[in-house]
Amino acid sequence: EGAGTMEESAMRRVIQKSDFAKMEIIGQFNLGFIITKLKNDLFIIDQHATDEKYNFERLQRVTKIHSQVLFKPMPVRVSPAHFLTILDHLPIFQANGFDFCGPAIDELKNGVEVQMEDEDPTSDRKSRLFLKKIPYSKNTTFGIDDIVQLCTLLADAGSGYDESGSSSAKEQGIKHLMGLRIPKLRAMFASRACRSSIMIGTGLMKAKMRKLVRNMGTMDQPWNCPHGRPTMRHLFDLTPLEKMHEASDARM
Repeated sequence: EGAGTMEESAMRRVIQKSDFAKMEIIGQFNLGFIITKLKNDLFIIDQHATDEKYNFERLQRVTKIHSQVLFKPMPVRVSPAHFLTILDHLPIFQANGFDFCGPAIDELKNGVEVQMEDEDPTSDRKSRLFLKKIPYSKNTTFGIDDIVQLCTLLADAGSGYDESGSSSAKEQGIKHLMGLRIPKLRAMFASRACRSSIMIGTGLMKAKMRKLVRNMGTMDQPWNCPHGRPTMRHLFDLTPLEKMHEASDARM
């Protein structure tokens, strides 16, 4: 993961997402990679990884998570910090297939400030928050542990969110938070995206290569596939070669 973060940081310094529309398609290499040129720089793009990331983000954006209603609402046993995180981010939990009920939810709906003093949300006797819906999947079981994981993701994402920034930055921050998915759902989307994406070993026409590269400019995070593999790398700076040619032409 650390290597992936370093690679993403390096790519951000070299190009912006808007540059993908300006890239010239040179051709395909080894039936798995697209060679592109931007100004004097050559890049190599993994055709499977970039298509997988495009499909992954599309699935996360358009797929509605189906929920199942619990026969009996389950007390939510979490820390006070996580308790407040849930109340502050209900739409994000609902987007992940969870829904809640209980006195704390009633207070929110009635515009009453939720009081935490002298309350222990981890206690069955005093529980004020209950889980009434969970995500539904034939092969995956969801529960309180997934709620805690989402609370942690929200805390980590919130620590890097600057509320005093520009309106566009705030909009991007909100979009990022709404796009957060618990690891189990993320793994499901990654698996579906992988199976539906262009595989290594597939020959591509230039029009298809161009479409894959253009798609990268529309992604939220085009730099790595869902599994962390870089989608592209910088190959070569052609500037020294051009200077050599210019010097050679001058001598002639």
